[in-house]
Amino acid sequence: MNKKKILLLGAGRVVKPAVDYFLDKCNYHVTIATQIASQAHTIIGGRENTTVIQWDATDLETLDNLVPQADLVVNFIPPVFQIEIAKICIKHKRHMIHTDFTFPEVTAMDAEAKKAGVIILNEIGEDPGLDHMSIKKLLDEIKRKGGKVLSLDSYGSGIPSFEDNRNPFGYKFSWNPKGLMRSAMASGEYIKNGKIIKAKNLFDHFSIIDIDGLGTFETYPNRKCAVYKEPYELDEDVSFYRGLLRYTGWCNTMRKFIKMDLLEYQEIRDFENLTYNDFMSRLVNSRKDGAEAIADFFNIELKDDFINKLRWLGFFENRQIAIDKGANVDVLVDLMLKKLSYQPHEKDMAIIHDSITVDFDDKREKWSSTMVLNGIPGGHTAMARAVSLPVAIATKLILEGQIKLRGSVLPIYPEIYNPILKELEEFGIKFSHKKKLIE
Repeated sequence: MNKKKILLLGAGRVVKPAVDYFLDKCNYHVTIATQIASQAHTIIGGRENTTVIQWDATDLETLDNLVPQADLVVNFIPPVFQIEIAKICIKHKRHMIHTDFTFPEVTAMDAEAKKAGVIILNEIGEDPGLDHMSIKKLLDEIKRKGGKVLSLDSYGSGIPSFEDNRNPFGYKFSWNPKGLMRSAMASGEYIKNGKIIKAKNLFDHFSIIDIDGLGTFETYPNRKCAVYKEPYELDEDVSFYRGLLRYTGWCNTMRKFIKMDLLEYQEIRDFENLTYNDFMSRLVNSRKDGAEAIADFFNIELKDDFINKLRWLGFFENRQIAIDKGANVDVLVDLMLKKLSYQPHEKDMAIIHDSITVDFDDKREKWSSTMVLNGIPGGHTAMARAVSLPVAIATKLILEGQIKLRGSVLPIYPEIYNPILKELEEFGIKFSHKKKLIE
């Protein structure tokens, strides 16, 4: 048999478990095309059946030559390139998998993908991904039993493990930090009794929730959820919320970052000969010392937690900013990466929790599904495993002909979610389920 060939785009923080699966378990040939070749070589670790190509994502001509040489394309690069990559894959009749939220233009390629005989498998990571599969498995069971879904709440998160939550932000980076900050500036929505509630600023819509057995967290809306009403086959009058989980204090911190324009990512500025302290003052148009300027701007005391968080990061130091040029958010991310990166002995934690209120002929039940995964000290992070192992398993199932679906689809079909969820249990990625009667 000819060795199957995978073209993997990107070599970021979550890629390695998928590469390990392809090389060590499936004996595929893996070509990694990425802007920073050294990262790909680190992931490969000198193993055979591999090729590394230095590639810029804007170079579509090279991609057009690479795609037909592969049996399947795995896309781990930022979603801005998603549309063009999908077009090239359909053009050359090659399957494609990606983990990020799907652009409507890619969803609309369903007929083209079917005509080409390929599957464009969208949103098959952690969140989105594991959440889709867990939710749809519950919803399909509820439908078989004749229940009516009254509300659906779905939460996902990647945060430090309880024992390694040792910083004032309650957060560390297990995936692209600039991607995290950009997503914080996006708008969102949720649905209350069939009515869409817009969340222009995500953090103005945060709340506190308790998860049985885990504890208390903050949650804020995770993008838009109305697009999933039809795929999930939910009724018009349903309440539906998709949210992210953080340790308490995160949302108000992010609200302040936004108000002081610290998350701005489009305008490139010159930071040469500018200190962090002066940068703080300039952000809020003040001539006062940085700490006093921020305290006055928010009308808070100098001992306020927010001031102390900025001081802990180094924002009030009279030393030159470490980067010469960039957007405001680049200064923030640079400091955060120095203090909010995982050490080899530390563990991150991925959480998926879904809660569904169901009516069975006037008898109401609460169905819940929970997955908690901790990183391996010195090994793969929880986020890397939760994002890339569903991708890897789906790739194998497609290439072995066990997934026969074609078109631009979500992982919401039993043909996809049943075998993937089953095999994920071998890697410790397992959902626990509870059902209880609501009095």
